[in-house]
Amino acid sequence: MSRVLRLNTLLDRTFQPGDRCLEAICAELDVLDGLCKTLGVTALSHFIDATAVELQQAVTLIDDDAVPAAEPASDPETGLAYGIEDMSWQPIAAGMSTLEALEQHLQREFGNSAEQASLLNELQYCNQALAPLETEGAQFHLALTPD
Repeated sequence: MSRVLRLNTLLDRTFQPGDRCLEAICAELDVLDGLCKTLGVTALSHFIDATAVELQQAVTLIDDDAVPAAEPASDPETGLAYGIEDMSWQPIAAGMSTLEALEQHLQREFGNSAEQASLLNELQYCNQALAPLETEGAQFHLALTPD
């Protein structure tokens, strides 16, 4: 089963789901975590929320033994089968330290290398999306979702 990461944000009770798959970050997560250790910042995997995958696994286990049930009701705030409190949230300021350190390091090491272009592009996207929300005390996570 394929899984992807998406950048979700939360400001007050306003949930903003990510509309972009972060495929390069997902594919290089172990390497990026090792680089985070070298750079002395929090591992990128620390910011992952696996609620969607865990729910899918639970439903699969239940459905194996039961008659298929109706679709669960959507949460009014998230539009998902689970709510804001079910997810793991992190302060944007903490994530920005990691994301900025990774982006800066990869730019120094690889410049405009085509080899790292998609990874750098995704890190830049995350930094640009989070920067305006940082001063407002917003929260975020990288949502691990079934593809």
